[in-house]
Amino acid sequence: MSTSQQPEKLDKITATAGDGNRRILLTGAHVITMDDQAGFLGDILISGDTIEAVGPGLAARVGGNAIVVDLTGSIVIPGLVDSHIHAWEGQLRGIAPDATFAEYMALTHGKLGKAYRPEDMAIAQRLTAARALNAGTTTIVDNSHNSRSAEHSDAAIEALRGSGIRAVYAAGPAMEGDHDHQLPADILRLRDAHASADGLLTIRMMDSWPTLESWRFAAEHGIDVSSEMGGWVTDSEQLLTSGLLHPGHTLNHCSGLTDRSWDAIAESGAAVNVVPRSDPHLGLGPFIPILEANRRNIQEGISSDNELAYGHDLFTEMRVLQTVQRGLSLSEQQSGATDTPAPYGPLDALRAATIGGALNAALPHRIGTLTSGKKADLVVLSLGRVNTRGAGSVMGTVVNFAAIENVDAVFVNGVVAKWGGRLVGQDFEKLAEAGEASKEYLLANS
Repeated sequence: MSTSQQPEKLDKITATAGDGNRRILLTGAHVITMDDQAGFLGDILISGDTIEAVGPGLAARVGGNAIVVDLTGSIVIPGLVDSHIHAWEGQLRGIAPDATFAEYMALTHGKLGKAYRPEDMAIAQRLTAARALNAGTTTIVDNSHNSRSAEHSDAAIEALRGSGIRAVYAAGPAMEGDHDHQLPADILRLRDAHASADGLLTIRMMDSWPTLESWRFAAEHGIDVSSEMGGWVTDSEQLLTSGLLHPGHTLNHCSGLTDRSWDAIAESGAAVNVVPRSDPHLGLGPFIPILEANRRNIQEGISSDNELAYGHDLFTEMRVLQTVQRGLSLSEQQSGATDTPAPYGPLDALRAATIGGALNAALPHRIGTLTSGKKADLVVLSLGRVNTRGAGSVMGTVVNFAAIENVDAVFVNGVVAKWGGRLVGQDFEKLAEAGEASKEYLLANS
């Protein structure tokens, strides 16, 4: 049953928001936990902001002490995680559908980025977060490499805090034009001022052109880092074998790295995300380096990078990841290779978007699986639409058939962000209008 047919349940859930004792029982769904349990037809019990129990027959356990939501004809999955997105570009969506990487850099950093005011940062963040939540993405690792001043960072963070999404805010300096050069030192202030105890907002450093100096700063201050990484980075092998990598370090892209570099990444426990669409689209390598990660048992995440060419959509990213990995794996096998990683199926692609994403966000203890004790970040997919009717495999339906139109409901930290296919608590039309006005300002002043 679609949540759109149960508006009174949303009213009850909204009215009790903030009550740590409130319980919500989601019943009758196909549940994909992504932990050690096999998928099953059953229930999820949410207590406050936390998953209390997952399994069949939970109604008898709670009696009448819960808001019961009937999800018959639905699939519930963990919230998806975008491991690397530049949320500050939210109002620039679709303005460069065929740009190369050099053209993207010239447009965003060389031109428009220089004109950003703090309010433009805030509008972009809210737009990106709203589109992500609409698409079933409950966590983003926001690589904010246009932090032109402390005020720009503060505005971006406050916008994320008010958006309802779970976010890792990675502050990075502007790459061109005049700016305050307050980073990396200002990250210490941001961490102390903004990080939330519930993990809804965490702070780290974003390193567009990583150096030993910047990584030493992060290590000395116990700061996690998101770094753009690939063969184009100066002395990338020296960096990756420096001993400064750690499990709180996230590496984006990773195309063109040496075997020695990949071995160092695997030994360090650092997280890796691949960018299935953006990298080949912009020209950062013909294929994502997924087999290199597979060979070293590195659980990758996936990311969307930006929306200048296409919309945020991790369902499409999962499909592209699966297709490319299968093509590379099967091609090697057909060429006679004997040590090729096994070709991906839907489970592997969904694992990258959930568990792999949690690793990239440095939040595997909080999110990534539907497990008792973890935060209640989850997505309800409706099976009643044309594109998912008749699909024979639950897991296959999620990765190979489902789309944003199937995202019926979204919970973040136990709070409803989408219900009945519509965003909750947001005036998106007003937000979209603000985005258009911001874009017009940037185009006119750059």
